[in-house]
Amino acid sequence: MLGTKAFLGVIFFVGGLFFAVSSNAAVLKTDAVPFVPLENEFASAIVLVPHTHQQLYAFKPDHARVAASLTKLANALAFVKSNPKWQKVVSIKKVDEVGGGRLRVTSGTLLTIKDLMFSSITASANNAATALGRISGFGSKGFIHQMNAQVKLAGAKQSVFFDASGMDPRSKTTARDMALIAEKAFKQPMIRQAAQLGTYDFPLVGTREHKVIKNTNYLLTQDDDVWVVGGKTGYLEESKYNFVVQLRPMSADGRSPDPSKELIITVLGAPTKEGSFNAAKRLAEWAWFYHEF
Repeated sequence: MLGTKAFLGVIFFVGGLFFAVSSNAAVLKTDAVPFVPLENEFASAIVLVPHTHQQLYAFKPDHARVAASLTKLANALAFVKSNPKWQKVVSIKKVDEVGGGRLRVTSGTLLTIKDLMFSSITASANNAATALGRISGFGSKGFIHQMNAQVKLAGAKQSVFFDASGMDPRSKTTARDMALIAEKAFKQPMIRQAAQLGTYDFPLVGTREHKVIKNTNYLLTQDDDVWVVGGKTGYLEESKYNFVVQLRPMSADGRSPDPSKELIITVLGAPTKEGSFNAAKRLAEWAWFYHEF
């Protein structure tokens, strides 16, 4: 993992390229080729080094965009502040139904708080996310206030959220803000675990039924070249496809990830879901190839 010492700020200019030297910085190679987005690849994006927040690439990183289901990371940060008892049994209620993707259960279904959190983050279920706000103890307005307070503590200066699930198109974030929000969220063990799973199986309390939920994060479920610390997808018609991921490259033998090259990447406004994953991987591979860590 990269260290947390202050950046030394020594700048050189070689062959038309600036690069920095620091004991904890990723150093741009002198033969580096700039990253060139494909046509209409994304509306904004950023590549940051965790902990130091060194910016390796950015395109409109502070341009506000509709957050969509990336909102659920702010939700999760607020919810863990309620100090939940993860094995406590709660219920999904009709009031939790807000449209979009949902955990397909009937009103009154019983499940643990842990299963509700995983349904929100792993499967991006809107009714699960809304239920977390309802049971948080903060009250509906208080929970949204807590969400906005938590992202400010993460350093997200331009983000604002109006609902718990991401269905409200007024909820906005930026590529930079979401990278900071994701970094803080993935430090929480329960959120990180939910954001790392390809599938999650849990029983519905008081029944013999099990639910199996699936993650839509392609880099997590189908790409052997990277190891995902955590990731979250999002989509609304107003936002197109959003994706934030914290990831490491796999070793050449495919056996272990390299923590010294960990990155956080946000891609907002990609025209397709597959395109958002491809853009994030292209950005990661560019950063790993053209920077010394």
